[in-house]
Amino acid sequence: MIRTLALFGILVVATIANAGMTVSSDYPGGSVVLVEKDDNAQSVHLQPKVQPGRGWPCWWYARIEGLDPEKTMMLTVSAATDPFRESRVLDASWALPDQAAFSTDNVHWQPTQRGRREGKSAVYEISAEAETVWVAWGPPFVPSDAERLLREAHQQLSESELFTLATTREGRAVPAIRFGATDGDDQTYGIWIQARQHAWESGGSWVGQGFLLWAISDDPAAVRLRKTAAITFVPIMDVDNVAVGAGGKDAIPRDHNRDWVEDSRYPEITAAQKQILALASEDQFDLFIDLHNPGPGDRQPFFFGPKLDQLSSRQQQNYARWIAMAHSSIDDLVSDYRFTDYIKTEEELNRVSSNWVRQHTGAHVLSCTLETAWNRPQGTQEGYQLVGRQLGEAIARYFQENPRGEE
Repeated sequence: MIRTLALFGILVVATIANAGMTVSSDYPGGSVVLVEKDDNAQSVHLQPKVQPGRGWPCWWYARIEGLDPEKTMMLTVSAATDPFRESRVLDASWALPDQAAFSTDNVHWQPTQRGRREGKSAVYEISAEAETVWVAWGPPFVPSDAERLLREAHQQLSESELFTLATTREGRAVPAIRFGATDGDDQTYGIWIQARQHAWESGGSWVGQGFLLWAISDDPAAVRLRKTAAITFVPIMDVDNVAVGAGGKDAIPRDHNRDWVEDSRYPEITAAQKQILALASEDQFDLFIDLHNPGPGDRQPFFFGPKLDQLSSRQQQNYARWIAMAHSSIDDLVSDYRFTDYIKTEEELNRVSSNWVRQHTGAHVLSCTLETAWNRPQGTQEGYQLVGRQLGEAIARYFQENPRGEE
């Protein structure tokens, strides 16, 4: 009997000793490399995964199970050391936010305490009080989130139309929604908002969600906007790279935001171009905004725009009026446009989405990129959505005056 109990005791101890933490990323958007873990110290060391041809290795998103809820987890993240394209190795700062994100249900995300930088690594302390925790570079927004958002928006605004913009190269749907004024209305403006041409920039989709939820709401300004404007919203353009947890930026041979050309390799870009050109040909296109996240050193949202002295007088007026309205609506927005001076050739500039739209639509059209800062306390689900709501309010104010200059 004593021997049996002793044996039982040994088995119990062995079971406990072997019941350590497990790290996985086998779900949409998940991507990580486990460097090492220490069950006794409840510490985990992760690294972004280099996915050849799929762009920057800055995104990481993992599930950690088998935690002791009463102990703090020490999460170390170090930058990928392998080249992602030819001999290029991504700077560590892109993968190491001041505050990472964690969740106990993979739905509601909160920021960690500020991480401690140690060279090309950062250490985050997480007290989740749960046995399972999801951790990520920032709050994830994956294809199922896009589908959920659009479905719920359609339920709230039944006259809206859900549609598939395109099927990607890898066979995934790119969902979208359109709503607002119809062809039968006297004056119909056209608005196109899209996010995630760079897959790692999850904040862009959350900004888009904030915009959409405001735009379909009962806010009087939103109601007025829907009466005069037909609005199209695409929450994720680069669905393929988002689905596999890749960065997308600088993908081989070109990423989405450098492939707005006549023969784009991405079906979703070709479809967007076709719809935008159709709206423009019917004099029903007025505003294009591409939603992005900028660099780790940017602490304020800002717009990339064109050199105003190169525009028609009508466009100059519209761009000046827009930045003034946006600055007074969006918290902490930089008061003037920034320019993509880092793009060195005219040929590459012409392949950027906002430039392509400007060159292929009417002389009054406003086309720009909103870069919402992520490396700040507001880089959360709530903070991003606030920017989106304020973007909607600025758009509504912009269309109180006819941007076409017509009476």
